[in-house]
Amino acid sequence: MVWDGYFDTLFTRKCHSKGSPCSADGSVCATTADEDQVKRNINYDWAYKYRDHPLAETYTRLHVGSFIGTLRDQLEDFVAGKTGAVKLALYSGHDTTIGPILGSLKAGNRQMLRPPYASNLIFELWKKKDGSRVVRVLFNGEVLQLQEGNQWCDLSACPLDTFSAHLGNYIPSDITAECSAA
Repeated sequence: MVWDGYFDTLFTRKCHSKGSPCSADGSVCATTADEDQVKRNINYDWAYKYRDHPLAETYTRLHVGSFIGTLRDQLEDFVAGKTGAVKLALYSGHDTTIGPILGSLKAGNRQMLRPPYASNLIFELWKKKDGSRVVRVLFNGEVLQLQEGNQWCDLSACPLDTFSAHLGNYIPSDITAECSAA
């Protein structure tokens, strides 16, 4: 079951101080318990779909892999001093963009929930005193914590080569061929 529609209906109404939706005749309305269950279901659904399912990596490659490739290339191009390399890139997306990116990074359970409204994901490239480069990843103002048992890097200061190698798992070499095979 896809819980996105239920979640959007219930919580958009809540954000705008509207009552819970009711049946056409008004005899049955969603309850707080219903809303809580939908929230639990969608959070489970997101973690499973974007991180825990055996095909999550393939799904993410096809869903946001091209963007992940752009992100990795921008970081590496800047470090290499390529002409035209960007110093700042700003992208806008939805929860359905942020969720798969969090899944690809193996976000911990607390941060792998459905992203709240106005969420943000920040990738910072730092140069250390020794000249090495590290990436810091923030989700809604906090360093992204990784899933227990899948802590491939400390995202408060992940070496760029480690970060790039991890992202490489999610970048399709031929998106058309991979989509056709899926």
